[in-house]
Amino acid sequence: MSGVLLRGRDEPDERRAEDATDDGGSSCLTIRLFGPLHVSRGATSLELGPPKQRALLAVLLLRPGMETGVDQMTEALWGEGCPAYAKNLIQKSVSGLRALLQPGGDGERGAVIHWSGGGYRLDAGDADVDFYTYERLAVTGLAAARDGRLQEASELLERARTMSTGPLVEGLDGPMMERERLFRQERFLTDMEVLAEVELQLGRHRHAVPLLHYAVHKYPLRERFAWLLMLALHRSDRGSEALVLYAQHRARLVAELGSEPGPALRALHARLLAQDPQLMELPTVREDSPGDRYRVPF
Repeated sequence: MSGVLLRGRDEPDERRAEDATDDGGSSCLTIRLFGPLHVSRGATSLELGPPKQRALLAVLLLRPGMETGVDQMTEALWGEGCPAYAKNLIQKSVSGLRALLQPGGDGERGAVIHWSGGGYRLDAGDADVDFYTYERLAVTGLAAARDGRLQEASELLERARTMSTGPLVEGLDGPMMERERLFRQERFLTDMEVLAEVELQLGRHRHAVPLLHYAVHKYPLRERFAWLLMLALHRSDRGSEALVLYAQHRARLVAELGSEPGPALRALHARLLAQDPQLMELPTVREDSPGDRYRVPF
């Protein structure tokens, strides 16, 4: 994920401060996958070793509960051009990570790397993993939106939004990492579309405008964001700005792609020009909400 959409000014430092100071003597593991991979035990950051060892840990964390065979791990870390020593390096890296992540005191389960005939599997135990928390919040929020529990959906998706502090395992290379970043980025944007839809459905048009302005600026070709922003502006008594936004979006498409806006955006533009009063009541949460396609994976 390329970054959080309009995080509150104090939220990143506040969350990290809580991570470092909450229950001062705690030895529980905290694992951050958004942004650079970071692992700490209590207030102490752990040195995760060389890049490939860090990347191997990232692969296991991104496949919770699943076994990863040696050949599969080799492809995930190097692709087709793996070195002859790849298997030995994998074994050495696993050994180093096991020693690093083993349970501490006070009944902590820690994180354990298991081996079976199918490959390596990481059990995160009682570790606090930001990526897992994001997934739980987002999946539950999408399901709430689908079921019409809009206030609950808004709260859950907003909490999920503030957890995405940067690209997934930023700075680590490997074919799997690239694929996961692309997939999770698309998932994140879909989650944020639903959050904006829910805010408009709840009548919080002005609250949605800053989020959508940022999204349209950062992802100018993603027309669902533009559609939602035009509607939010119209409902916030900023109809002229909605028309300007459409004109700018259309000009960009014509100049860069030689194409016109999609049918949904053109239809909304026409209704804005006609001052259609039904736009104030137009449902925004779509029937094809992704909530029924995703399940809580952890």
